[in-house]
Amino acid sequence: NHYGRNFIDLFVTVNTFLGQQSGSIITITMDVTYVDNNLKSDGNSEITEESKHNESVDLKMKGVIFPGNKWIKYWDMLICLFLFILLFTSPYRIGVTSISDQLDSVTRLTFSTLTDFIFIIDTILYFWRAYREPDGRLVFDLKKIRRHYLRTFFVWNLLGSIPSAIIFAGQMTPEEDFSLEAIIVSRVFDLLKLFRLARVPYFLRSSDFVVQFQQNQKSQAKLALVKYTFLLIVASHLLACSWCFLAFVQAGNFGDGLLERNNWILFWYNNNYEEGMINPIGEGQNLDRYILSMFWSIQTITSIGYGNISPFTRLEWWFGSIFMLLSGVLWAYIIGSLVGVAAALQVENELHRNRIDEVNVMISQFAKSDPTKANYACEQEMYDTDIFAKRLKKFIHSQKMSHKLSAVNDMRGSFPVINSLSPEMQRVSCFMLVREHLELVPYLSSRFLSMHERSRVAKECMVLDFPPGETIRMSEDDSSIGRGIFVMIRGTAFAAHGSVKSFSQRRKKAFVITVGHVFGAGEVLLSEGNVQSEGRIEVISFTRVLFIPRRAVLAALE
Repeated sequence: NHYGRNFIDLFVTVNTFLGQQSGSIITITMDVTYVDNNLKSDGNSEITEESKHNESVDLKMKGVIFPGNKWIKYWDMLICLFLFILLFTSPYRIGVTSISDQLDSVTRLTFSTLTDFIFIIDTILYFWRAYREPDGRLVFDLKKIRRHYLRTFFVWNLLGSIPSAIIFAGQMTPEEDFSLEAIIVSRVFDLLKLFRLARVPYFLRSSDFVVQFQQNQKSQAKLALVKYTFLLIVASHLLACSWCFLAFVQAGNFGDGLLERNNWILFWYNNNYEEGMINPIGEGQNLDRYILSMFWSIQTITSIGYGNISPFTRLEWWFGSIFMLLSGVLWAYIIGSLVGVAAALQVENELHRNRIDEVNVMISQFAKSDPTKANYACEQEMYDTDIFAKRLKKFIHSQKMSHKLSAVNDMRGSFPVINSLSPEMQRVSCFMLVREHLELVPYLSSRFLSMHERSRVAKECMVLDFPPGETIRMSEDDSSIGRGIFVMIRGTAFAAHGSVKSFSQRRKKAFVITVGHVFGAGEVLLSEGNVQSEGRIEVISFTRVLFIPRRAVLAALE
């Protein structure tokens, strides 16, 4: 009874969750071959108890919105867009523009109202959205969801959704006619919208749309580079708007007040302004004020400091010092992060340079060749120190150009991350890497073998690189690579079936193989000692092949 109830708990939970995710319910048919006598005696009461429990589970999950829901992913994309816009527009409205500029523009008023409406809906939706605990566990109990939301982001989301544009929409007068209290209130309402940004880190961690976008990027180093560049742009923007807002606080408006009260804009204006240049004075000069503030912000963050824009009043010196301190910390963090990103982007080049250094050290230890001891001209060329050293370096360079840093590797050697996966995931990963090449071998294709059988073959496969002029022999002696199937991935080569003992035999039997060709699929099935089971490949250009060992082929066909 105990284990039966546990199973039903698990089944109901998984069943309801999958039904919420995909709209389908799993049906499990159980063939009971043994029933305990105690269970027979009170079976009706047990069934009633389980039915009540199932109904309580369904009630807890009724109406829950799961992260994998298709429509909630689209909603998250929309919220991402509006948060991105809010990140730039809200500080700009607070620090750079005047109230009348915001209210006079029908487009700005409409967009601001739409943004408030979207955020109000998002605030309400979170009462039904399942969330994940720090340990990754999904919580889908409605009571727990709502308690968690009320304790965390509800207040911030509510404050960030107040429709300030509608509140001030009826006041279509110049800013000088506004009372100081009305100006402060309007700025406070705009500032409250920034509270929405407080949950951005949580949103980036919990949204399936954001997580999947990060996972789909081929290079995490390049994604990090974009992230830190974006962080620098956002920090510059916020600092610029704050610096401009500081002048507004002291002047009271962006009109004549900037020329009547001391502030950094007045100081710059008296020392640098000329007719036709940037003019930050006036309600309609928003862009000029922003450019001037952004120039100060960038030179402060990057520690350049031209000195043509500087604090003037006591308040500006205080805030300027704080801004510079914060900018120094931010700049140090970004520089350190970018150095790490640059190093990650150069990993392949660094490995290549190390490989070349290792080759040069090895070549310096080579014994000098003695041409008089070579029996044949081909041996003299193959074992000549200088010629072989050139071949080595050219081979390493070819590997680098083809983005492969190892010559002989199985799938786990080529992709070390496979070693950290479970056994089943290792087989599937190997299969995904070589699926199209296995399909070229008729009896290893999907027509004859299951996915599981082919994944076992894929796990034994190796990717081999060969330089021009190298000969690959298929036999069981110590000087060959062994018997198996060669699938050409890159390059061109001559191939010949059976043993080749003379130049005339080579000329008659040899044929050209290139990308997509399979060699050895028949020979690998022949018994040991059969002459036809041998073969050879003579590489013409830098060649990469997928080698499928004979043991893996025979194991799959047993």
